[in-house]
Amino acid sequence: MDIDELCLNMANKLLENKATNIVVLNTEKRSKIAKRMIICSCENNQQTKTTSCILKEEYKNIMPCLHADGIFKGVWIVLDFKDVIVHIFTKEARCKFNIEKLWKDNKNFIEIK
Repeated sequence: MDIDELCLNMANKLLENKATNIVVLNTEKRSKIAKRMIICSCENNQQTKTTSCILKEEYKNIMPCLHADGIFKGVWIVLDFKDVIVHIFTKEARCKFNIEKLWKDNKNFIEIK
């Protein structure tokens, strides 16, 4: 499975778990940290926590999560799958931090609603 196929698969898994406003960014030429970044929103802290656990479990044999941060509070959870970084926000936190603005000139993105 190539990285774009993996990201679309992850985005669909997020959709299945009621995440919204999913964006997949190609960061390969602009970041040394990861090739792709996925950003999504959830209704509340419990949903962000549940969604992160489901994603970690679903992909543990394909591309295991190397590090997870923010799970305790569940406001902004970051999952590091090496080549893919997933940001799972509550709606309020996503508006507050607006990390998409850092990538606003990036024309290589897919928005999934």
